[in-house]
Amino acid sequence: MRRPDLPPVVVGAGPAGLFAALTLARFGAPPVILERGRPVEERAGDVARFWRDGTLDPESNAQFGEGGAGTFSDGKLTTRIGDPLVDHVVSVFAEYAGIPGLVKDAKPHVGTDRLRRFCRRMRGELSSLGATIRFGARVEELSLSDRTVCGVRLAGGEEVRSPVVLLAMGHSARDTARRLFAQGVGMAGKAFAVGFRVEHPQPLIDRIQYGRMTGKGLPPAEYRLAARAPSGRGVYTFCMCPGGEVMNAASGEGQSPVNGMSVRARNSGFGNSGIVASVTPADFGDAGGGDTGPLAGIAFQEEIERRAFGRGGGGYGVPAANLLAFLRGNDLPPSPGRLLAPRVVPDSLRGILPGTVEEDLRVGLLRFGGAMRGFLTREATLYAVESRTSSPVRIERSNYESVTHKGLYPVGEGAGHAGGIVSSAVDGIRAALRILETYS
Repeated sequence: MRRPDLPPVVVGAGPAGLFAALTLARFGAPPVILERGRPVEERAGDVARFWRDGTLDPESNAQFGEGGAGTFSDGKLTTRIGDPLVDHVVSVFAEYAGIPGLVKDAKPHVGTDRLRRFCRRMRGELSSLGATIRFGARVEELSLSDRTVCGVRLAGGEEVRSPVVLLAMGHSARDTARRLFAQGVGMAGKAFAVGFRVEHPQPLIDRIQYGRMTGKGLPPAEYRLAARAPSGRGVYTFCMCPGGEVMNAASGEGQSPVNGMSVRARNSGFGNSGIVASVTPADFGDAGGGDTGPLAGIAFQEEIERRAFGRGGGGYGVPAANLLAFLRGNDLPPSPGRLLAPRVVPDSLRGILPGTVEEDLRVGLLRFGGAMRGFLTREATLYAVESRTSSPVRIERSNYESVTHKGLYPVGEGAGHAGGIVSSAVDGIRAALRILETYS
């Protein structure tokens, strides 16, 4: 393989970007990695401060920084993509996170604490292979010659030249998506899902799922539920975190989404899961700013996150409701368990989501209660709003390369081509292998 005159550029240090960079570096094309956020050690402090007092750093938070959004998650490595590279990805996580038995687990799970170790080890490996990692390097736009990429321009005006840009921006880089759209990069809106996050005491979930086997050395129990509302909309649980914590996952000023997270031990005493309904551009309406184009889903997400922010009293408090109160309209107070946010604010949660979506979530929850007896309980709490289940846009590509811009390789969850840690990593590897073919 001939070594490129200019190193490839990888935008983003989440799973897609890191595994793409590792592949390029191991095959003799060490890239320049541009990450808008901070190294994981500094990032962890920024996130902890935000949860404590609401001081948000828009470049270093639960979404942006080394490791991507997955660093502050449950760290699940389950996937349904069936790619032979899945085992390789899990083995790399096992090695760098220091969990040798991970490769044998039926449902491999790293945990946010071990994901931070993974990030540090991955950084060291990339550096040893000649890759350059730059933090605090937010990409503002592509550098173009006609429709051919010749590099990227950073927020401070610096240009980083390269004929190859692998774009692994993550699903929350809305500013990047808007700028790429303005530059004519081909993209389309896509369906995603929104809703709330529900939290139960973990012993309650264990009793429901294990029955008489509860307490017999079994791990914290999980669940996965799905229903179809009369409208035809799918309602389902998402990213269930046994023994986990609910967190405010904000990355933008005045916008307040929630997500779930757990450490390796899964020992918080509570379990939580997204309860979400699928949405399409037809659902966006006024909340989408009247936009029917590819960016309408972003506008929709931002609007419902602003509503949640307002209902939380500003300052990134999280609005919460007792599950039975939400379903029946009574005055039962919420009983939050493990919430990582400046504060919790009791609220009905009504009107944060479009009415049809809210009603379908109610129907879905009632059906979940029928399928999992004990799920509907006054001990459960709903938090608003679960809005970042996946990217609302898909950057169009053919054989991993942008259909509109030569040399641009959009990958991972932010580009709409993956969902979750493992599928994003695999997508990054596949794109890197495609890039390496161009150097052959």
